[in-house]
Amino acid sequence: MKIHPLEKLNIWRQSLVGQLLLRFWVCHIIFFTLIGAIQYTSLKNPLYQSVEQNLLSDYYAIRNSMGSWLSSSEFPPGRFSELRPGNFVAFYTSDYQLKSIVYSYGKANSTVPNLSRSQLQFDLAEKARSGGCFVFQDTDEQQYMLMVAPVVTNQLSVNSLPLEQNNDIQPYAGYALIGQPLAEQDLILSRNLRGYTFNAIIIILLSTFFTALVLQKPLEPLLNISSTARKIAAGRYDLRLPYMNTASEIQQLREALNHMLGQMENALNTERSAKNRMARFIADASHELRTPLTSIRGFLEILQRTGMADKETLDAAHQTMLIETERLIRLTEGLLTLNRIAQEEINSDHSEELNSGLHDVLPELMPLLAPLLKDRTFRFNGQDFRTIDDFVSEVLDTSQVLPLKPDELKQILYNLVNNAIQHTLSGGTIDILAKSENSRFILSVRDNGEGIPAEDVPHIFERFFQGDRSRSHGKGQGSGLGLAIVSELVSLRGGEIRVESTPGEGTSFTIFFPLVLVKNDSLMTQNN
Repeated sequence: MKIHPLEKLNIWRQSLVGQLLLRFWVCHIIFFTLIGAIQYTSLKNPLYQSVEQNLLSDYYAIRNSMGSWLSSSEFPPGRFSELRPGNFVAFYTSDYQLKSIVYSYGKANSTVPNLSRSQLQFDLAEKARSGGCFVFQDTDEQQYMLMVAPVVTNQLSVNSLPLEQNNDIQPYAGYALIGQPLAEQDLILSRNLRGYTFNAIIIILLSTFFTALVLQKPLEPLLNISSTARKIAAGRYDLRLPYMNTASEIQQLREALNHMLGQMENALNTERSAKNRMARFIADASHELRTPLTSIRGFLEILQRTGMADKETLDAAHQTMLIETERLIRLTEGLLTLNRIAQEEINSDHSEELNSGLHDVLPELMPLLAPLLKDRTFRFNGQDFRTIDDFVSEVLDTSQVLPLKPDELKQILYNLVNNAIQHTLSGGTIDILAKSENSRFILSVRDNGEGIPAEDVPHIFERFFQGDRSRSHGKGQGSGLGLAIVSELVSLRGGEIRVESTPGEGTSFTIFFPLVLVKNDSLMTQNN
């Protein structure tokens, strides 16, 4: 589609080059105008001062004869050699009547202005009292430099006093109007102004052309930025602005845009990953909820068909429904725990005490773990923990405090130990190790069980993930939320959890907390 020239002009005017050039023109016009005014004034003042000096010189040349020319019948000559070429003197009576005009002998540069009484636009007496020269423009728009001098009857007084004192002598016989045309001076000023204007226009045009060429290189990175931005808007979020050897401001813009693009890409990837996790979470949660509910529904239908006659069937159905109900409760509690952790992370409310010691948690945890351990060995820092009542005060260090709520530490230990029990055969060993090392507090749960396949290790902290990738619970496995809860709690409290596993040899879960964080939380508790 063809673009109208006015529209093209408007597009150019709104572009960065157009905006810069317009401001360039405005600045140059203001600059040349100021310089031109200064130059015009500096040339005009000397020219006009020279004319004023000429008028004064003419006045002193004829002032001895002015009184006799007005007070007697003696008339001045038509031309007077004392006057400069082009100058004239007009004699007026005291009632402003033009009596005669005297010209110079030289060639007049212009005609004498129409100085009849009706054309006078100034008061002769007032101009005579001021004693200065002034510029007059006649009806033909010709300019003259004029000076009015009084002509008095007392010739001696006039001759003996300077011009500025003659104004106070009364009575006046008349007035002498001495003038010089300014045509030559105006022509000089006009030529100078035209030449200056022409040169200024040429300079502006040339500087505009070269400035437009020079601006292309610095503005090229901006065009590249615009092109890259359009590609990014089309979905190429992996693009980045390359390094450009240009102005520091554009370099800062490039770095800021690249940083922003990186943040946008991370945000988009996070959002995409969150959507994928949410979809997987919904699918897994639906599966986990559907399995026990389907089982419970099936047994209810069996009971509805068979009634209460078969006690063995009734007991088996009740037992199965009880187990599935407990699974639903554990699943629901796990989901609620994860939601609580997420809400606490959003609110960032750490106003509660975040410290708990192993000496407080393990004694409460042992009664829950003992039925699960059966014939497995459970040790703390290398010592058998089955006889806790005998040496708990000696084994557990009261200074070992972690930045966790007591319920959170209990849940972490229970989930890790329960996970180790599920994957450790009878006669196996489960160890809890706690120590301070390299400015870190380290808490480990180890077993010598079946281990975790290498391909499953990166996924074990994902929600609903199970090592065998099945949804069966034949081995008494949970819902796949236990390790996810542990990871979320440790991350929420500023810690880190790692896993090391060798199939057939065992698995070790290690939690790290900065020792500064542990001490600060402990100190805060003591102060409270």
